[in-house]
Amino acid sequence: MANTGTDQPTFLPPRERFWVAVAIVPCGSMQGMDTFAVSVALPIMQGSFSATITEISWVLTSYLVAAAIFMPFFGWASRKVGRKKLMLITIAGFTICTVFVATSNSLIELILYRFAQGIFSAGLNPLSQQVLLAAYPREEHPKAFSWMSSGRMVGVMLGPILGGFLTEVLDWRWVFWANIPVTIAAFYLVARHIPEGGIQKTAKFDLFGFICLSIAILFLQLMLDQGERNAWFESYMIIGFAALAAIGTYLFTIHIMTAKNTYVDPRVFLNRDFFIGMVMVFMLGFMIYGMAGLLPKVVQHHMGHTPMSAGIVMSMRGIGAIVGATIAGWMLQGKDPRPTVLLGLFSMAGSMWLLSWLTPETPLIYVSFIVILQGFGIGAFTVPITACAFYSLDANLRPDGTVMNSLARRLGTSIGISILVSVLVHHTQSARTSLTEHITAERLRKLPMPENWDVNEEIGVVQLSRMVDLEAEFLGFLYDFQLMAVIMLCLIPLVLLMRLEPVKRESR
Repeated sequence: MANTGTDQPTFLPPRERFWVAVAIVPCGSMQGMDTFAVSVALPIMQGSFSATITEISWVLTSYLVAAAIFMPFFGWASRKVGRKKLMLITIAGFTICTVFVATSNSLIELILYRFAQGIFSAGLNPLSQQVLLAAYPREEHPKAFSWMSSGRMVGVMLGPILGGFLTEVLDWRWVFWANIPVTIAAFYLVARHIPEGGIQKTAKFDLFGFICLSIAILFLQLMLDQGERNAWFESYMIIGFAALAAIGTYLFTIHIMTAKNTYVDPRVFLNRDFFIGMVMVFMLGFMIYGMAGLLPKVVQHHMGHTPMSAGIVMSMRGIGAIVGATIAGWMLQGKDPRPTVLLGLFSMAGSMWLLSWLTPETPLIYVSFIVILQGFGIGAFTVPITACAFYSLDANLRPDGTVMNSLARRLGTSIGISILVSVLVHHTQSARTSLTEHITAERLRKLPMPENWDVNEEIGVVQLSRMVDLEAEFLGFLYDFQLMAVIMLCLIPLVLLMRLEPVKRESR
């Protein structure tokens, strides 16, 4: 049956494993649903609190910062408390914070409660991974992770639609109230079906390591979030954030290399399979959330569709991801993982390349098919790289491995969004300069122009300038899509370094 102390191979019977996987699904979906639903509701929340764009952005920033800072903490805590008990505490805390967020009466309250909610959300993904790794034998890890990926993508799929609908029909607070039934279901299923286990003899809490890593993550996250608004390194504030992040990273690195019983066991980074998986998960975060921040604006502002239409298009990615994860779980049963990883990579790269050929007149159904293809690639890619990351990792290192794997995905999200936005701004400016150079009075006279577009009048010049700005931004988006396609293809050499032999069956 389930282990109660260390994580030696004593796996659950098939029926109990099934219910463990079912219990994990709402844990993944409630986090994804919350994140994407809130992003849709932000404009209404901004009006409700009479906040500026910068002020309301802290509703997301506080959540992401808290989740990133406290994610490594759950590696130590799971050893101290045990997986099941810590999961129940995490879900209960997330639920209580969600109620407080939904009943906030001021922006300060909302930001503080979102920070607290982010602390508890940090444990959901790594603890779910730990439970699956302990419950399933190694050869069935791909199937288990396909369940987990499907649960997360259900939240990603429903989040934008639910957030848009509830915000439009009821109120932004219902975006958070809608999470309560999911959290209650998650609490019941975990209490009913997740076995005890995971407690290990562990040293006292490494406070110095926690402080150093927290400083590094906090100021890196702030730098990435505020950089574009403050012209990056032209701002002394951003330079200060970068310096503090670098100092925290340096001190943490030296600490874990020289001290004993550190906050994160450095041996986890020496495992080849895990390190490759962590790099690929980092790039996956770059891909998923980078694209989520770009495509809705293209669909709405440049193709002329409604926010609800953009939400429906984005939800198609969840459908594709569920299909991809399911197929990947089946393909990896005792087989070489590389073909499945390559299938996912080529699907993602191909979808981004197709998006780079969009025009404002492209039918929305065509865009939906591209998004489904990308979702399929995400599902087919996530399952094998997650399973391979933990293929040869010692069971005692899994708590550290799961939190660092989840942290890599979170940081990939933040860094990816910042890089893509910066590239978008730069290439929009370059495209505008290039377009402006080709606009001459002689050429304009030869082109069919609207009757009210007299470039000799101020209103005509303004309208022409707006059209050029819009076209330049659209070209900037297309360049970002091309860049993401190239980045995905650059991961192919890492696939060659993955473990080649099929997974061997573990004995009980």
